[in-house]
Amino acid sequence: MSKKRGSKPPPPKFSTSGTWHTHFTPFFDDQIDSKAYIALSASAKEVYTIIRRQYKGDYSGEVIKCPYSTFEKYGIRRETVSRSIDQLEAFGFISIDRGGLAHQPSRYHLIDKWKELSDPVKLEKAKALLEERKRRAKLAKCNAREPSIQHAS
Repeated sequence: MSKKRGSKPPPPKFSTSGTWHTHFTPFFDDQIDSKAYIALSASAKEVYTIIRRQYKGDYSGEVIKCPYSTFEKYGIRRETVSRSIDQLEAFGFISIDRGGLAHQPSRYHLIDKWKELSDPVKLEKAKALLEERKRRAKLAKCNAREPSIQHAS
């Protein structure tokens, strides 16, 4: 007995909408099993998943625009997004064209430099770079909070 043309089997039970999904976000085993991916925090993995969801292939010119409001929709705070993006950039998952003062969203590019971090020495260098970025950000934040001291002449 032959199947009718065009008929689909019912959606899988894990389908939350009860219908077939029109878009899915692929993750590849070599990436998930990589030392760089394993080194990411849980928040960075979540932010990366959201950025990957925004990617629609060649139609978007391989540029992903993802404003903070997109992350906030998923309950992620701005500070967490910033720290996660720093991790993703340091570990070679994304590159960033930062948004400007005119409230333009940052533009992200998916890259595969994470493959280079299979070398433990390079992974440690990436971790050190990330720690240096954190240290600088913390120092800048402290300096911004201190009132400026004006000397009388």
